[in-house]
Amino acid sequence: MELSDGNTIGARRPLVELLLLALPTVAQMASYTLMQFADRWMLARVGEVPAAAAGTAGITFFCVLGFGFGVLLVINTFVSQAMGRGDLKSTGASMWQGVWFGAGFGMLSLCLIPLAQRIFLAMGHEPLVAATEATYFQIVTLGGSVKLVTIAISQFLLGLHRPTIVFLGTVVGIFANVLFNWMLIYGNLGFPAMGIAGAAWGTNAAVTCELLVMGLFVMRKAFVHQHGLGQWRVQWDKMRLLLKIGIPAGFQLICDITAWMIFMNVIVGSFGTAALTANSFAFTYMHVCFMPAVGVGTAVTALVGKYIGMGRPDMARRRAHLGFGVCAVYMVAAGLILYAFRFRLIGLFTQNPETIQIGAHIMLFVALYQIFDALFVVYVSALRGAGDTLVPAVVQAILVWTIVVGGGAWVVHFAPDYGIVGPWALATVFGSILGIFMFWRFSRGRWESIRLHGHTAGASDEPLPVPPV
Repeated sequence: MELSDGNTIGARRPLVELLLLALPTVAQMASYTLMQFADRWMLARVGEVPAAAAGTAGITFFCVLGFGFGVLLVINTFVSQAMGRGDLKSTGASMWQGVWFGAGFGMLSLCLIPLAQRIFLAMGHEPLVAATEATYFQIVTLGGSVKLVTIAISQFLLGLHRPTIVFLGTVVGIFANVLFNWMLIYGNLGFPAMGIAGAAWGTNAAVTCELLVMGLFVMRKAFVHQHGLGQWRVQWDKMRLLLKIGIPAGFQLICDITAWMIFMNVIVGSFGTAALTANSFAFTYMHVCFMPAVGVGTAVTALVGKYIGMGRPDMARRRAHLGFGVCAVYMVAAGLILYAFRFRLIGLFTQNPETIQIGAHIMLFVALYQIFDALFVVYVSALRGAGDTLVPAVVQAILVWTIVVGGGAWVVHFAPDYGIVGPWALATVFGSILGIFMFWRFSRGRWESIRLHGHTAGASDEPLPVPPV
């Protein structure tokens, strides 16, 4: 049994609390990755080049939206801390600041559409591959605002510990993606066979379905009144606070995504089209493993924020460590599966022996990377729940650009005989250092003194009681 606030709570209930929030969140966070996985798998029936192009163009698109995505993640922090304080009326304004920011940032990204093919040619890709990548990139960029608004609303709901509706939206989006892909890639039900363009339009349509499900839920009259969602106008004081905490988080994400995009498209791509293709397929599995971990991390953000709002940093710490335990079990199991079935998994996308062999080598490092990813994802999410975003962002940016990008480029230039093993070995070293650093920073406990609001529960007030789960 665990004593938290004087009440006796069943020993399993902290785990139940985490899982009830994490499992739907895992599904939501994995939805976009699963959509891209479906795109690549279904496009592999059209050809190897379209399937690989969807992967490289997809991560490039995510790189463009990464900054906005990172900023919007802190909506979870604001809403969960407000809920912990019992201030539900202020949560709606936080959501609307995210909606306006996401819509604006998505519109700004449209400027890259005319430059798409030049971007991929500048990465050194063959003209046919670059043209195919540009087609996918240009179409999914049109849906950027929809995707970011969806993230803003989902983070609002997750901060309120209302993951079920997020899960429902996710399920609708995934099934819609497969359906629209089937119609538009292959030309079923009277639609023309559009190939990779059909996959991109299918992704946009699926994200729109996901947004409609969550939007219809939050716009219910009773919900609008309870959470102050009538405050739809831009509130500059709240927008400034969102940007103050969110910009480091966005900077952290965009630096990481951009570095990995360069690693994937330029460093690994320098070894030829077969290496680029194999790396794209291996990255697909890395994302499938990674995004559920991000879902657990998002649940940890919400729980840490709630307990900080209640003035219970001790409970926040326990939930973070519990989240790592859950995430570590999953990531280690995923790593073992990737290692054991690496040839078969790459073989789902291609029958080219060279591509399969290269991809199997990459999967060895992807499998080893998983446990360090668990450390990083959970503890950086816990720090975000407390509002500690600046130092983690700076450290991650320095490490990824010096080790992954700088080290990878050095190996390609001075030790090319190592092939893809050299850059991927350095990437694994980066993951281990970063994960250990985030755990160390969280363990130091300086995040307990951060105050995002004028309220200082835990410093001078009586802590709020921990409710039963």
